[in-house]
Amino acid sequence: MKQNLSREEAKKSLVYDPYFEKGHYGSKIFQTLVAILSWFGVLIPFFWILFPFVFPNRAQYNHIVVYLEEKTTLLFLLIFLSVSFVFLTILYILLTFWNNYRFKHFLQKEKQYDDERLNKRRELLNKAYDERFGSEEFRHKVCFYSVKEEQNLETDFVKKLYQEGEKND
Repeated sequence: MKQNLSREEAKKSLVYDPYFEKGHYGSKIFQTLVAILSWFGVLIPFFWILFPFVFPNRAQYNHIVVYLEEKTTLLFLLIFLSVSFVFLTILYILLTFWNNYRFKHFLQKEKQYDDERLNKRRELLNKAYDERFGSEEFRHKVCFYSVKEEQNLETDFVKKLYQEGEKND
């Protein structure tokens, strides 16, 4: 039988990030700025190396000299990042197919509830409805039924019924 977790217990076992919740605007602004500055730190060296190749006249005007090491570095980075991109693309596609296969063949076929417990709860509800509103056959055949004031269900009627049923088992 599966154990039901409360929201607080689930938060403890799962990754929790307040960035994606409502509020926390100071944290969101700070983390977003850090991420943008970090991407500038990644991209500026590439622009610095590419600048003389893309704008050779401007590079001469600013006295930027292109050395052989820069061409070698740029070629290495181009090859390395291209191979990495292809590898990661293939890896992510394979992982997606594997995840979809597992979801389709294993997770969807497993029962996510306790069948025996569900049947007991259905019986409890049917008995309670029979006591309050008459037999199931009568309820389905009648066209109009007026519920008396004492027949109204409390807001926690089903919850209490399930708790009493579990205590009796």
